[in-house]
Amino acid sequence: MNITKTILPVLIFLIGNYPMGFGQRREALKSIISIENQHLIAKVDNYFRIVAQQNRPVAISQLSATFQEYNKEKEAIEISYRNGFFMINPKTIGVVEIKISIGDTVETKILRVNPIEAVGRLGRYKANSDTKIGVAEFKAQLGISANIECCGFDARCRVLGFKMIRISNRNQVEKRVNIGGKYDEQTKKIIMKAESGDIYVFRQIKYRCSGAGMTQRLDDMIFEIK
Repeated sequence: MNITKTILPVLIFLIGNYPMGFGQRREALKSIISIENQHLIAKVDNYFRIVAQQNRPVAISQLSATFQEYNKEKEAIEISYRNGFFMINPKTIGVVEIKISIGDTVETKILRVNPIEAVGRLGRYKANSDTKIGVAEFKAQLGISANIECCGFDARCRVLGFKMIRISNRNQVEKRVNIGGKYDEQTKKIIMKAESGDIYVFRQIKYRCSGAGMTQRLDDMIFEIK
């Protein structure tokens, strides 16, 4: 992740009061976590800042964190400090609790950890593309890919399978369920029938990124042959 990028502030705190003594109350100390997303991403270095109501910058010694994978016990997770940002890298999806010691109070911030999300591509084309694909270019593709196009690095997730529908220019319909991202032999045969005016629909595209722990789904892709 490019840590020089401007981080969008996400305010995830409650402002409350706590008693100072009989008949006295004052505004509680508060802190703000500023992070690019409203959640953390599994197996990615997540950079964030913390601003607290105190006279000095928040030190890493004021922080501690636990991570809880779903249906498992909480465990400690490391927070490090790099180039003016705090950083945390959860190993999988779940929930992170960050405790911030401010004066004589301890605030707890809860951040959900989501899987990284991919973008479906057929060669250089992706979902919602208005560009028609030439016959030769369409036939040259080997399958569907799930590309990671965020977070400062290039990677791919594993495509588990998809359903392909061909609607020919004579309104004939063929369907095929393909296991994996690469075309199998039967899918290839339908691909090689592509002619000008045909429409190919790729739907129910299932994939899984590292650390997801669950099956994910890409947007449906519809392509018209030029």
